[in-house]
Amino acid sequence: MGHAGGHDSGMKSRRPLSSFDVPLTGHGPGPRAPCSAAARVVPAGRRFAASTLVMAVLALSAGAPAAGAGAEAAGEPAALLSPRQGVRWAPQTQVLGFTPLAADADDTVNPLRGYHRWRGQEVVPQSTPSPDAYQRYAWRDLEPELGRYDFTKVLADAATARSQGRRLALRVRSMLGYDDGQVYLPRDLVAHPSCSAGCGWWADADPGNPQQTYVPDWNDPFVHERMRLLLQALGQALGTSPLAWVDVGLYGQWGEWTLSSKIDYALAPGGIAPITNDSKRAIAEAHFTAMPDRPFVMFALKGNFDTLDWALNRQTVTHRPVGLRIDCLAKSGFMNQWTDHPELWSQLQNQWQRAPFVAEFCSFDSGDALTNAATALQQVRDFRITSVSNGNLAPSVSNTALKWASFTAQEQATLLQIGREAGHRLMLDRASYTLSRNGSLALSTDWRNPGRAPVYESWEVTLELLDDTGAVRQSTVLPIALSTVGADNASLGTRTSIALNNQLPAGRYLGRLVIRDPLQRSAPADARAPLRLAIAERQADGGVVLGTWVKR
Repeated sequence: MGHAGGHDSGMKSRRPLSSFDVPLTGHGPGPRAPCSAAARVVPAGRRFAASTLVMAVLALSAGAPAAGAGAEAAGEPAALLSPRQGVRWAPQTQVLGFTPLAADADDTVNPLRGYHRWRGQEVVPQSTPSPDAYQRYAWRDLEPELGRYDFTKVLADAATARSQGRRLALRVRSMLGYDDGQVYLPRDLVAHPSCSAGCGWWADADPGNPQQTYVPDWNDPFVHERMRLLLQALGQALGTSPLAWVDVGLYGQWGEWTLSSKIDYALAPGGIAPITNDSKRAIAEAHFTAMPDRPFVMFALKGNFDTLDWALNRQTVTHRPVGLRIDCLAKSGFMNQWTDHPELWSQLQNQWQRAPFVAEFCSFDSGDALTNAATALQQVRDFRITSVSNGNLAPSVSNTALKWASFTAQEQATLLQIGREAGHRLMLDRASYTLSRNGSLALSTDWRNPGRAPVYESWEVTLELLDDTGAVRQSTVLPIALSTVGADNASLGTRTSIALNNQLPAGRYLGRLVIRDPLQRSAPADARAPLRLAIAERQADGGVVLGTWVKR
């Protein structure tokens, strides 16, 4: 029952209103459990941004009888609605169907799906900017000297993201590539006497450029302690500022949990050896301990299976499931490291059911035969990628504005499709309700997600009543857990009883559903825009109109 035509003949289909373009996504009815929710009255000063559009909808709805309404519909004689008989609301029964948006033509933008802003870039054009913005930071910039922290850049980036309606995602790294001649540790950590072997070494990564890559001593307890203190201080500095996710970093080149094969530990000074599994776990645990309530993702590299398995399945430090990350989406055969070892991959491959799978492109130009958009799209489908970096593309084109134009029409179409298919595509298929004269609203909803991943965050389905000025006069959070819907066309059916506010003055009220960030109630300045459903009837702010309700 994806749209009006699929419902019973007694149903009144909601006609899409151009004033309220709100995307929702529906699904067939599932198991239903009755529950109730208490109404919460919102001060009249809180306004819906498009109040004039609300009045237009009220005007359009004024004369329309509700489908399935009985003798006590809004058009009955006023005498039957006399307060002396205890009547407060005009009874109404309504059944609504909604129109799903096709995935091959809709780029509905939401957090933790589709593309995310990658280090200041959004190469692939979308209808609205991504609500997630990703950045990286070098250890030496966050701690110029041991114990002296400078988180100015991180906090500024978080504030900028918030001002743009985004959330910051981040990674801390202790080295970049190889042969760059740079040290990315605090300057006084190098050769610190507390380290048994100098805290690091200059690796001869390339005979043509000897001793140009500084590699930390990943096994040294003092280095681990300094990592732990750095992350602890960063977590404290961020406070309650919401983040999209945190990459588990610090180890490996670019903080990506791998080292070039050109780094030969046979040439390392005495006392320095390749990282052990215990040391890998210690570095990961330092992240989790410092920020246990943050969402984390971790690099999905087979060489780190021990640490990955521990982080995803055995550690008890974090309060949320840990997601996966890959940094070479689009590279042909990159995931063979897992698919060639199904006995290992089987222990990780269903993690998408609990936490997001974030990906970054391997950089490629137009016409690349092995690393390309078509390969990336297939990997998004095969491995249920949630969110993809909207950058690291067309490296031969220096001007960011021209990168998109450098791809062929077919390549552009494929890149757009990646953004449409990655992550969830939540829909509302059907809603029905009965409003009683005492203000009791019995509401049933049918939700569906044809996307490749669930909704991972705890969004709140909220019933709002708006007066004829657009002011929100009642806001009630409904007991509907959208994170339980699942993926692959999974559905959720709910039944809820809500008490409308009988203290409201007489008049017409617009009833609608809005899926809000929980921070909207506790910290509105940190809240993101409402979740946008993949349906044609969605309003500009993400809401979906149920009907006009009359208070006598």
